[in-house]
Amino acid sequence: MENSTCCIHIFFKQISILRNTALLYVFLFFSVTLFSQEAYKQQVSLQHDNDFVFAIDRYYTTGTFIGYSRLLEGDFIFKREKDAPIQLDLRLGQETYTPRELFERDFDLLERPYAGYLFISGLISKVKKTHIWSLQGEFGLVGPQSLAEDLQIKYHELINTFLPVWEGQIANSIHLNFQGKYITNVLLNSSYWLKNISLQSTASLGTRLSYVDQEVRTFIGKRSSLATSSAFDRIGGEREFYGYVGVAYRYVINNALIEGHPFGDDSPFTLDAVPSIGRFISGIVYRKNCTTYSIVYNYTTKETAREGRLQYTAMTIARSF
Repeated sequence: MENSTCCIHIFFKQISILRNTALLYVFLFFSVTLFSQEAYKQQVSLQHDNDFVFAIDRYYTTGTFIGYSRLLEGDFIFKREKDAPIQLDLRLGQETYTPRELFERDFDLLERPYAGYLFISGLISKVKKTHIWSLQGEFGLVGPQSLAEDLQIKYHELINTFLPVWEGQIANSIHLNFQGKYITNVLLNSSYWLKNISLQSTASLGTRLSYVDQEVRTFIGKRSSLATSSAFDRIGGEREFYGYVGVAYRYVINNALIEGHPFGDDSPFTLDAVPSIGRFISGIVYRKNCTTYSIVYNYTTKETAREGRLQYTAMTIARSF
């Protein structure tokens, strides 16, 4: 009888230990999960744009961008919302533009000028419920000083292929640009997969590029809330796996990489920029914990009267910490 009582006592004691252990694991799991979602305050990213997937080398042919983002503790330009900190994004980038005819020296036969752009930008964004406001300032260098020509030629020498002539490149100039963007997100509760549509309105003003742009995007799949979603370059830790498609219309006022500096330019060759441009965007994004991967297809109608369509892919990897 005593043995039976002892066994029952040991059994219930083991059950109690297992229960407490299980509760501890559950507590640790949710603690780690919450920590992983809330602890990320900073992010670094690397993006590379290229048209090599389509076996072409023309127009906007390549771009490389390094980014750093940080959630701010207090107010900065915007007033901080309780559950959505102000986010600061810094970016260093270089873009390269070439005509289709990489061996041609006759400007009458070129579809657009050679151009390079090296820049640094800073962006501040604020989220409130279903809206995002952002302001951006950008400082950039156009022309040989951007080093786009040097890097493209060095790369072509490295892979032992043809060397573009870079005749008629847009001349050296300094540029300052400002941009404002407003995004509103519409939730579609009636659909399991098609859950979000965003409307994005952008206005850009400066010597490099001035335009107004209206875009609509639809998202399919699992995407986190507006304040922490990679869909809008926000820092977050919640798992995401979604695709999206978007269309946009842009009215261009000036484009210094085609027309030269708006306040005077000594470039040997310039063209008029096409004012009305249509764009199509389609992408896939996957984020798990602190790492985000994305690949995006971009299509743009012609930017000069001479050239054809422009298309390229953008591949990005970002790491939060």
